Amino acid sequence: MKGKMRKICTILVGASMVFSLTACSVQKSGDTPAKTSSAGEDGTGLSTMKVGFARDTSFSYQGDETAEDNAWLDLYRENGIELEVIYDVDVSQKTEKLSMCIMSGEYPDFMDVDAKNFTGWAEQGVFADLTDGFEKYASDEMKEYYSTEAGQRALKAATVDGKLYALPVVATPNDGMPILWIRKDWLDNLGLEAPKTVEEFYEVARAFAQDDPDQNGQNDTYGLALNGKDVFHSIGDVATFFEMFGAQPGYYSNVIPFIDVDGKAVYGGAKSEEMKEGLSMLRDMYDNGIISKDFVTAGQDQIFQDMAAGKVGMAFSLFMGAETPWKNALETQPDAEFISVPIPGKTEDDRGQAFYTALPSQYYTMSSKYDDMEAFFKVVNLSMHYLAQPDTLSQEEYEKYNGLAGKYTGYSLAVCGFAVPDKNMVGWGRIQEALKTGSTENLNAENQRDYNAMMAYYENRDRRSELDEQELAAFNAGVLYWSVYGADHCAYQTLHEMMEMDNYIYSAYDAAATEKMNECTTSLITLTKETLIDIITGNAEVDSYDTFLEQWNALGGAQITEEADEWYQESRAE
Repeated sequence: MKGKMRKICTILVGASMVFSLTACSVQKSGDTPAKTSSAGEDGTGLSTMKVGFARDTSFSYQGDETAEDNAWLDLYRENGIELEVIYDVDVSQKTEKLSMCIMSGEYPDFMDVDAKNFTGWAEQGVFADLTDGFEKYASDEMKEYYSTEAGQRALKAATVDGKLYALPVVATPNDGMPILWIRKDWLDNLGLEAPKTVEEFYEVARAFAQDDPDQNGQNDTYGLALNGKDVFHSIGDVATFFEMFGAQPGYYSNVIPFIDVDGKAVYGGAKSEEMKEGLSMLRDMYDNGIISKDFVTAGQDQIFQDMAAGKVGMAFSLFMGAETPWKNALETQPDAEFISVPIPGKTEDDRGQAFYTALPSQYYTMSSKYDDMEAFFKVVNLSMHYLAQPDTLSQEEYEKYNGLAGKYTGYSLAVCGFAVPDKNMVGWGRIQEALKTGSTENLNAENQRDYNAMMAYYENRDRRSELDEQELAAFNAGVLYWSVYGADHCAYQTLHEMMEMDNYIYSAYDAAATEKMNECTTSLITLTKETLIDIITGNAEVDSYDTFLEQWNALGGAQITEEADEWYQESRAE
């Protein structure tokens, strides 16, 4: 199965729909508030579609674009679709508002639904059956997107009682796998190599805490940053630590991780001996100041601050984890350098296994009250083409619909978002070739953008203090692309190595949550987090983990494990 998975990498661009916490009133794009309508012409010959948008707090319109006048609205209108927008709110309000709208019976025509709520709402008749529409209206690009093993799994997860109720976002192994980020300049100062085994990992962490890695003569550093505030998180993930020992007690997307053990789906934290081995090491690291005494309250922001300030030397995170700390560290530490490496293991040949799930996180659905199936598929086909096919786009088309600072707002204005299969891994290969040969002829529009941004850092790395404000902004932006695509031991070099070494473990459950899972997942995750923190900080004994597993099973864990294994056995039999 892992060999097949190397071919599968499809990622979501950040477009997302969401709905405000006030009443579900509707506003036509480019007009004053209008009466809610469904499919049909609105007087301009356009088919109307109710939608909503979510924006990150950093969102801003670029250039001359506005909510009433932008490239994506023009594209929809050119294809016969007029959007009626249900407010424009912070992404954190998405699920709560959509739930309220569905409860009121006044919900959007096009919805972005999370995995937790998808099955229940499908069974309640909220969504239209897309089975026939997919065959009739889905573009060839869309059908190819779902033709891979991961794509077929995603469609299966979006199928309820034999009917397709959503077009899910296909997950990717690369972008969701954690890696280990390390201060390379600290390794050099201490004459150490990047760790490949748990033993080497411990020694590097200890040296970073006790041997003055920054050579300032002060005892002011620690070895490993852990996110004790969130515990399971894409930055400073505690669960990834246990992957070095072959266990997986949690996952940053707040799902229960199930893994294959002797052909059965089991909870990844049920491997008691492996978990206790990891907990014993973490207790030792806590007692000896190798992890911060304050890690319990440290979240992403604190970890980034400590990494940037030169207080900590290692952290587990996803591929973009070095961007913020690296560019900020360079303000006060000109020689600061971060590298990434695969997750260490018990031996060099027995590396830690990064957990990967293909369970879709988003499902694009059509309201059962909306009767323009063709318009729905036009919207998803447009996103598939302009966001997921950069090799087919001109530079102008790419920038217009994906974004260009100061001119085009890009993907966040699209109703839904997809991206090219294997985009980041392919981009890494192309950019590495360009760096070696000096030729950029094989770069597509997106690769060229990333390459240009990266070079704004690389070509000025020795003259940062001389840059003007505009040059410095480009320099800082380029650090991300350098850390991801350019540097020795950049993120995608490491992820490529992990895929080649089968340095990951495929989830044994990739279907929408069952009713029992929805009922007990939050309480089980909370219990797990509390148990790990209590043991690490000495408030509970390591052996109490066995008692935790008994509680976990009694609180619903045993039942959902049976459900996960039932699905797994059926999946393996197909």
